[in-house]
Amino acid sequence: MQVKFVFGKVRGMSLHFGLFLMTLIASPNWQEEVAGIDKQIGQLQDLQDRYKSSVERNINNAMRWQFQNENYLDARRAWDQAAQEKQKIREIQDQIDDLKRRRNQILKEHGQPTP
Repeated sequence: MQVKFVFGKVRGMSLHFGLFLMTLIASPNWQEEVAGIDKQIGQLQDLQDRYKSSVERNINNAMRWQFQNENYLDARRAWDQAAQEKQKIREIQDQIDDLKRRRNQILKEHGQPTP
């Protein structure tokens, strides 16, 4: 009877140890995914900043050129380019928002605080 009791304890300990190992093995996967998401967010924010700079430059050029007859078409192109880049900025922001939602969901599933 004591043998069964000891075996039961060992079996229970091995079950807890197995769950602990599963947690350790699974941990890097979600942590790596969160790190990858953070990296993607950073890259998208850099891209968004480049587009914002380009929008500013195109608007400045368009403002300067719009009243010069020989540059009217260039001004129009600059306005159009700025509008297209603003649309790209909105699309990138949507991607960033989706990634942040995914990151927060992963953190919530693993009991981690969300930023």
